[in-house]
Amino acid sequence: MGLQGRTCQSSFATFCALFGLVAALSPLSAPPAFAETTLTTIEGQANFEAALEAYQSGNIETALSLAKTAARGGSSEAAVMAGHILRKGEAGRIDMEQAREWYERGAVKGHPDALVALGEMGLRRQGGVTEMQSVSYLTRAAEAGRTDAMRALSDMYRLGKGVEADPEKARHWLEKSAQSFDPQGTKDLADSLFESDPKAALKAYEQAAAGGHIEAAYIAGVMYAENFDIPPNEQKSSKWLRVAAEGGHPAAMADYGLLVYQGVGAKQSEEQAAAWFQKSAQKGDPEGQFLYAFTLAKGEGVPQDFGNAYYWVLKSIENSHDAADIDIYDKDKQTLKSRLEENVDPAILTKARQRASSE
Repeated sequence: MGLQGRTCQSSFATFCALFGLVAALSPLSAPPAFAETTLTTIEGQANFEAALEAYQSGNIETALSLAKTAARGGSSEAAVMAGHILRKGEAGRIDMEQAREWYERGAVKGHPDALVALGEMGLRRQGGVTEMQSVSYLTRAAEAGRTDAMRALSDMYRLGKGVEADPEKARHWLEKSAQSFDPQGTKDLADSLFESDPKAALKAYEQAAAGGHIEAAYIAGVMYAENFDIPPNEQKSSKWLRVAAEGGHPAAMADYGLLVYQGVGAKQSEEQAAAWFQKSAQKGDPEGQFLYAFTLAKGEGVPQDFGNAYYWVLKSIENSHDAADIDIYDKDKQTLKSRLEENVDPAILTKARQRASSE
């Protein structure tokens, strides 16, 4: 196992979850913004509700008009809706300048979604918002509890975008995100600790994994098996690799399957191991493809099938050429390929080869 390279609802927060502040961020963890409004007039409230109904029905132009009216009446929610529609061009035109104006109406009242949107616009240099202004908007959003803004600020301080690079402030915002039980922020914190403090990193990976972060679960499982700074623990390695495998992580499926095959930290079962190898193989993991080819060739946990074995070992070799990590099975793959070529009917091999090359 190798660590490197394995690695429209009633709430308007749904829209903001599409923003992705910087490339490294996962989907935003926005609060249910539409649940609360601050309109002071019955007419304004009615306009906002009508705008929401129009939006959900696909009548975007009407929604935009009603949202603007409601925003002028004091609704920060409606201001966010108008800004979103204009920024995304959902009414047929993109207007960053107007989008900024409507978002700013929401930001004046401290609406977190408006602050986050303006922060992202600054990072992307849209609507005249600068990176320096992004820092201010995102800081206000983070102080209001938005963990996505915390992560964005961490990246800005780490990279020196809009601010002077400051590793301590970058760490501070990741720690705040982790303290707010944000799985992605906790995983990012673990990544930042991996080289300098593996034990602290592992603790953070496990916290992120417990919060549902699949990649963090995978890394924790690998660390319990391979990191020399961490005491080996077969049961914990098996636990986290299984969590990641059940979460759909291709490499974890292969690695957990291998533990099941060997009976290490898990009940030994060739059938269950082969099932995990197959799932991993079908998701394109080179290691899983080789292990599945191996079990097919030997008939362990699955009926023996030389044609399918040859197909999967070819796919494994092909995909390994694109893999970022060192392929620890390279020699074994070539050996299995050669033995199949020496002992299996050429017609069967030709059919498998044609299948592999056509995909």
